[in-house]
Amino acid sequence: MSDNPQPTVQAADVRQVKEWLDRNEILLVDVRETSEYEKEHIAGAVLLPLSSFEPEMFPALPGKKVVLHCAVGKRSEAAGKMLLKEGYDRVIHMSGGLQAWKEAGYATEVQMEPVEEKQAEPVFLCPPPGQVLMEEYLKPLGISPQELARAIHVLEGRITEVLAGTSPVGVELSLRLARYFSTAADFWIHLQVEHDLERARHSVGEQIRRDIRPRVAGK
Repeated sequence: MSDNPQPTVQAADVRQVKEWLDRNEILLVDVRETSEYEKEHIAGAVLLPLSSFEPEMFPALPGKKVVLHCAVGKRSEAAGKMLLKEGYDRVIHMSGGLQAWKEAGYATEVQMEPVEEKQAEPVFLCPPPGQVLMEEYLKPLGISPQELARAIHVLEGRITEVLAGTSPVGVELSLRLARYFSTAADFWIHLQVEHDLERARHSVGEQIRRDIRPRVAGK
């Protein structure tokens, strides 16, 4: 057993990151995709999408910490692990991602839609697992859905349905994908749950807030 513990990705909460950013002590790196960044992002954040992430080309600024962030903290932690493998000894990611940043009341920059256009569809900060699978794994690695299906021993239709968003990722598929791509066992199922929760908030969240009053202790 080694006496030297393996380095891990450090997590910083949004309040700490906001303080660092206000004091110009960090370089904030957004690892979401370009389309997500263009819809909404933190002012001053640099875009380095995880789908084209190259650890050896990662920026380093003397005297400044580098903090990674994404939508909810999953992709930024994955990018951090890539940097650790490349030899970076201190890697920080923002826990909770952009979602936690907004929930804390901090501002973002939003792309304005033309007035004459119809009301835009809701912007989902938590992409479906199929989108993450395609944009951050299959495309960068040059793997086809058919090849993936054969490699993890599932029907090809199961993969195409997940990619199309017509079928959710279940626990068994999450385990198979985790084994093949060397991710955490619950990584894919968490993506599904977070996406489903966000969709539910958009569709029925306001109605639930109106209909249900939180229980008060002792009553």
